[in-house]
Amino acid sequence: MKQRVIRRPPPERRRTRAEQVAQKPPHRRIFVGIHRPLVRALELLSPESERVGSSWRRFLRLLAPGRKEFEALEAIAELDTKARYRELKSAKYEPFIEAVRRRGQALAVQGVPEDQAVAALALYLESALSHLLERTQDKALPLSLVRLTSAIQRFVLAGYAHGRVTGWQRADDQERLRLSRDLHDEVGADLVVLKLYIEMIALELKKGSVERIGPKLEEALALIAHALESVRRLTLDLGPAVLEQIGFLPAIKLYCRQLGARTGISVQVRDAGLPKWMPSSHETALYRVLQGALSNVVKHARARDVKVSIGGMGQTVVVMIIEDNGVGFSASRNPPQGAFGLAAMRDRIESLGGRLHVESRPARRTGTRIEIDLPLKAAP
Repeated sequence: MKQRVIRRPPPERRRTRAEQVAQKPPHRRIFVGIHRPLVRALELLSPESERVGSSWRRFLRLLAPGRKEFEALEAIAELDTKARYRELKSAKYEPFIEAVRRRGQALAVQGVPEDQAVAALALYLESALSHLLERTQDKALPLSLVRLTSAIQRFVLAGYAHGRVTGWQRADDQERLRLSRDLHDEVGADLVVLKLYIEMIALELKKGSVERIGPKLEEALALIAHALESVRRLTLDLGPAVLEQIGFLPAIKLYCRQLGARTGISVQVRDAGLPKWMPSSHETALYRVLQGALSNVVKHARARDVKVSIGGMGQTVVVMIIEDNGVGFSASRNPPQGAFGLAAMRDRIESLGGRLHVESRPARRTGTRIEIDLPLKAAP
């Protein structure tokens, strides 16, 4: 009788250390191998927290001389608290990471540049290391602190990205709301009245009163013309489509001309020599920022004149300057209630590697000046 052979499955291969680390969530991989030295380093630094913070703030004043930026970056020290120590000591990394992301998002909303936040964290590390090395010779401790700071920088930038996306979504929602309101109030109202006139004309035709149709036809044609003009204006407000149809500079001039005709504000556009080529992403960003700036002028500035200058520095940078003679506002504080978000405008430009600078002095009533510098890549 043939003996039956029982095949057993091979023993499960033991995973390597690298494979075990790879199985962990991304945020936990950062802390692999540094938990114990990190806890020891934080314990040694805890009595020195006041000295670390004091020396760090001296560095910070050189990095961010402006009061607004200094106070915003100073709040990074909130990450260095007893509550944060307890979370890291007990390996509860999720609350710590979430606090770091929220801080990055808050800095983005306050308009603090990303490079300042990263530099502030690096300066904090430098201050902490200088005090830590006075108390220990163990190389693992400062290395764990470096790894922690690298992780904090990463999650702060993730918070910036989330804040930027949220700002764009908020701005897009405002634009959609305004567009739907304009469609309802202008085009919708014209179509309702036009429908009424056509019904009246049809009724007169049934009665045979042809002589009474003429005035109503003229009014109906005027309503159609007004609705067409509203659709053209709303199409301009949408932006990118009109940029493709007539070009960047003609679209800017047409938008400013129509806004001036609608509001009575004199808007002058000066062409200071645009570069020969500009990517569509840059054209769209500049168009949107111009829309936002002029919207703020109409709603808040009480200005009578606006000057828009668009030019280039050679073929490498495009520059747009928007100046008005309105009442202005404090650029170091929050903009007026309901104003188109300066943070969203700044994020849109900075995401392309550019810079947006605002000058406004309400006390002198010299209006507001917005300057945008947007670098260009080489033409294809």
